[in-house]
Amino acid sequence: MQFMYLSKTLMLIFYISAIFSTGVHADVIMKSPVGTELIFSDKKTGQNYDRDAWGQLVFKNNKGVINLSIEGRYFVENGSKDFSPSGRYIVVDSVAGGYVDMFDGRGEQYVDKAYCSVVDIQTGCIISDWDGEACGYDWKKDSDELASSDEQDTETFDFLSFKPNINSLTKKLSSLNVEEVDGYLRCDYVSKDNINTYQKLIKENKSAKKVVEPYLIEFIDGSTQNASVIKKTFFYSLPDESSKTKAYLIEGDKIKVIQFSKNNQWINVGYVTSKGAPLIAWIKSDAIEM
Repeated sequence: MQFMYLSKTLMLIFYISAIFSTGVHADVIMKSPVGTELIFSDKKTGQNYDRDAWGQLVFKNNKGVINLSIEGRYFVENGSKDFSPSGRYIVVDSVAGGYVDMFDGRGEQYVDKAYCSVVDIQTGCIISDWDGEACGYDWKKDSDELASSDEQDTETFDFLSFKPNINSLTKKLSSLNVEEVDGYLRCDYVSKDNINTYQKLIKENKSAKKVVEPYLIEFIDGSTQNASVIKKTFFYSLPDESSKTKAYLIEGDKIKVIQFSKNNQWINVGYVTSKGAPLIAWIKSDAIEM
């Protein structure tokens, strides 16, 4: 899905206060023009908290609500944070703290550490989460870049290079929990470049199956290049003979073409079984008719 990004000068940000019966503090709700919201709730007060400290961060769009809270941290926000010039990103500040024995005769002392996270307000993806000097960077006036100043040759922080990438986890797919899988789907949405990794994920991780399958089916249904199988052909997990599986298609089966191998001898296809299960695999190109 493509989104239209509005310039900062045209963007309206609404700060809405809502007081609930469970507490006396108003949540801070930051609403973007595209209808998504960041909601800071669970007000924190006390000696070790900043003035505008919140225990929960929630992202809301037309598909539902996603909890972006990070264990062991509280968020700092008073409603004055700026979106990036395109309106797509926002930096969210958080703090982790606790008591540590200093081993210098003072006993345990409270210490904390500040973090900064870039959130994609279109999807709720936490693109990067870091600490240190870059936390003091601001958005450039005319581009979605974080920089130490507005000078032309100033140092910048490439936050997009930290964006979660499911292809980087091919050897760790079985260890992902449902929340982590959901995060990857928001940050690295299904495409021809990663769809085979997501197929591998649902094979190796049973808990991920219900989360990932609807996205695979949506991608297959959205593919426009159709083909018919003209003879029995087996599925391959990779475009090579050594990756042959036991699954196969028969003459007359209808498939969707995702992409061709570089030598055009293999085709990456999508198929939805009669039981509604998506299958993404490679087959030999001479087994289909376009």
